[in-house]
Amino acid sequence: RRLSVEPGPEITKGQIAELRGTAEQFRNAAPARWPYDPPQAKRDIAGTLGEIRGDPTTDPNNVHFHNGLDIAGSYGEVARFVRDEKVLRPIATELFGDLRENIRMPTMGYIHIRLGRDQNQRPFGDPRFQFSTDSNGKLIDVRVPRGSSFKAGDPIGTLNPFNHVHLIAGRAGSEMNALDALILPGISDKKPPIIEKVTVFSGNTDVTPTLPRFSITGEITIVMRAYDQVDGNAARRKLGLYQAGYQLLRADKSPLTDTQWTIRFDRNPPTAAVPFAYATGSRSGATGETIFNYAVTNHVEGDNYSKGTLDLTPLDPGDYIIRVWAGDYFGNNSYMDTPIKVSKR
Repeated sequence: RRLSVEPGPEITKGQIAELRGTAEQFRNAAPARWPYDPPQAKRDIAGTLGEIRGDPTTDPNNVHFHNGLDIAGSYGEVARFVRDEKVLRPIATELFGDLRENIRMPTMGYIHIRLGRDQNQRPFGDPRFQFSTDSNGKLIDVRVPRGSSFKAGDPIGTLNPFNHVHLIAGRAGSEMNALDALILPGISDKKPPIIEKVTVFSGNTDVTPTLPRFSITGEITIVMRAYDQVDGNAARRKLGLYQAGYQLLRADKSPLTDTQWTIRFDRNPPTAAVPFAYATGSRSGATGETIFNYAVTNHVEGDNYSKGTLDLTPLDPGDYIIRVWAGDYFGNNSYMDTPIKVSKR
């Protein structure tokens, strides 16, 4: 290969997508199993890809998208690899002793695990996990050498006080929705998402109606507060949506526009897209209330994100309906209608 200062050909979006692969290719590469034993026994889903993590009002610099699938277990339970993989990174483990201790394989990541040891910090005795100690013999780090191979079902370690495996599907920077990439055994969802509230803004002003119908014109933004659940979730559990959008209807509920799915979490968006997907008031984490306020007039999908509005200016004065949509990965959709009156321009 000849080195040159001349710029080479730019890689296209299509070529990038091809290099990343698809969820179908990912799930066809190996049979799916849960990260515990028995491998086919269904577990509780505690978090999904694309959920906001953190609270923008208290710590705006530590807000991000959740890039994996949280699968609940019991404290100290043994977590296991879900597919055969070989360590390729010189440093594959991070944050020893922290609640976010993890190991990153080429196509999978596993977080919130005491790597290679039990809940009492005793090593499993697996030579692939190489521990360092201080002068008193206390464990201070663990290394898994490049080239170490693991089979599906091999122990990774034990669950720390977070009591779940954060399972990442996809290469670093190309994380995909694990519900699609793995199709875990026995998982099902017959529950449509729950829409809690719709808020309409004209500029920065909340103009949501207190009457059956309210008068408005110009450009508006729409925020939908909603969450999802899968079969088996406790009533308190709130998961993020797979997709969100909206539609404009006439007063008789006939469609004026098709449904626009403006937000979709088939892949993990860049962190900069968080305020485009989630409006003010959104927050979630290990503690506190979970609130997902989706800014459905914005656009977020994959690497792409942008601001958006619904422009009512071209419409004739009269009665209309804004219908917001919430969808999960399994094809269940919910909607909520907000009647409006478009006033004269």
